[in-house]
Amino acid sequence: MKATILVFLLAILFCQPNGAVAQSDTISYNVYDYIKVAPGMQADYIKLEKAWKKIHIAKKKAGKLDDWSMSNVVSPAGTNCEYNYVTRNSYLGSAQLANHYEGSFFPDNWQALLTPEELTLVNRTNEIRSLIKEEVWTSVDKVVNANSKKANIAVWNYFSSPAGKTRADHFKMERDIWEPVHTARVNDGSMMGWRMFQMEMPFGASMLYNISTVDLFTDMKQYLAPFFDDYFKKIHPTKDVNELIKQTQEAATLIKGEVRMIIDRLD
Repeated sequence: MKATILVFLLAILFCQPNGAVAQSDTISYNVYDYIKVAPGMQADYIKLEKAWKKIHIAKKKAGKLDDWSMSNVVSPAGTNCEYNYVTRNSYLGSAQLANHYEGSFFPDNWQALLTPEELTLVNRTNEIRSLIKEEVWTSVDKVVNANSKKANIAVWNYFSSPAGKTRADHFKMERDIWEPVHTARVNDGSMMGWRMFQMEMPFGASMLYNISTVDLFTDMKQYLAPFFDDYFKKIHPTKDVNELIKQTQEAATLIKGEVRMIIDRLD
């Protein structure tokens, strides 16, 4: 197991866009757990995550966790959805990430942190919810304002690379076409932030997507406000919008979009 983790961490380091192995201890690794809550268990699940939050706080104080958040999937919705909640555990550096796999998930004396009711809920975790899958993502680029951590809506866009294209082609397209538009929107206050991630684990040709972008908004009203025409004319005044869309589609294939409401986080 240790050898497997070592190989995985080395793969991450050498696959970073800048190839900067020396920066491995400053990279933020975001471990996303995709969760399906059992029917009728929504209220118990919210209470359960509040209990787990106490455990996450203790782990952060012990230097074993950098941040945590939980979100409800607003769209898609319905009983046939694969998952309806997503939690994020962020680890700063390879040592914290390795401990996620090799160490104990619980801090010392974690039972003392919880009330008897909370302890009962934690012991019922597998009854209340199912862990559908887990993914590890690292940040590639971002444009955020000072209040981005107060965003309540996160819109996730999952992409694959078309035949003959690479992640580098996608990154260049985002930075040339879309990042300037998002920067103007953030500066104008029409969105809270934009981030771009690459998936580190799992990996391989069978993965449906390997890159994601996340648009952050104060609320649903801000998310639903029209922006495209005005901002594209402002940022790319001499360019053909249809050509920019064509370049976008040639560099990336949008696999799915997902709207999440951020319910809680550590900071």
